Amino acid sequence: MQIFVNRAHAGHAGQQEMFRGRMVDCHEVPARLQQVLDELARRPLGQLDTPAPELAVDAAMRRVHAGHYLDFLAGAWDEWVALDPANAQRDALPSVWPLGDPQAFRTDRLPQNFAARLGRYAFDSGTPLTAGSWAAATCWWCRRLAPGMGRGCVA
Repeated sequence: MQIFVNRAHAGHAGQQEMFRGRMVDCHEVPARLQQVLDELARRPLGQLDTPAPELAVDAAMRRVHAGHYLDFLAGAWDEWVALDPANAQRDALPSVWPLGDPQAFRTDRLPQNFAARLGRYAFDSGTPLTAGSWAAATCWWCRRLAPGMGRGCVA
């Protein structure tokens, strides 16, 4: 099995998430990834690789994800902070889920409201959007392939 490791993953370390009606510390933390990597290294499942710099990740991401989703993620943190500068100190969690349903919300246009767009792309409130989410998702290749896409890349 080919297993790719994003060494910048820790940049998406959330502060809190909603779990069973309460705000709790995030379950998915960098230490958990390290536990998974340690276990993968212990078992003969395959080699742990960092993707090659020449990998065309942007095109691959757009084959798997809708362009409007990636465009939202690329600017979501800046939009969150623009709503209120104090947001820079807290993660963004969805609070509404405008799922497409002919009897409920429109499906032909994205919501204009940030909270509605955040919820549109979220499965639940267990994964916060952080200052480092987009950079962690793109950082391992951003400086080599698309320097403008990986804002905030520090790894």
